[in-house]
Amino acid sequence: MRVARPLSLFAALSIALAGAVGTATAAPAAPAPVPEAAAAGSGYAAPTMLHCKLNVRSATKSSATVLRTLRNRNGNCPGKGGHDSVPCWLNKCGGITAGGSYTCQSGGKSYKSWLPVKHQGKRAWVAIKCGTYVTP
Repeated sequence: MRVARPLSLFAALSIALAGAVGTATAAPAAPAPVPEAAAAGSGYAAPTMLHCKLNVRSATKSSATVLRTLRNRNGNCPGKGGHDSVPCWLNKCGGITAGGSYTCQSGGKSYKSWLPVKHQGKRAWVAIKCGTYVTP
C-alpha cells in the first residue's frame, strides 16, 4: 500500500502536467493589444506656408536635439515643389502638451504648445504653432 500510493500520486501528477502542456501548446495566446501611444495615429504634422520649415525634436524644448527638419517648398517657400510631413503619434493628432517656450521667427510671439509625432518609430515633438496638423 505504501508503494502504491506514491505511484498513484506520481501517475496523477504526470497526467495533469501532460494535460497542462497540451493545453498550453494547443492554442496560441492572443497578442497583447498595442497601447494607443505606441502606434502612429491618423493625421500628420507639416510646416505652414508662413513658416517654411518645422523641426522635429527629441523633447518639448527648443534646445532639444533636432531629429529632422520638415520643409515646405510650395508657394513663397524656397525650393522646388514638395511638402514634408511626419505622422502624428496619437490618433487625430491629439496629445498637445505644454513644454518649453519657443518662437517661430526671431522676435515673434512666444508659445509653449508641442505636438507628439512619430519619428523612426519613436515619439518626437514639433512646435505646433510653427506648423499645422491635418487629420483625415
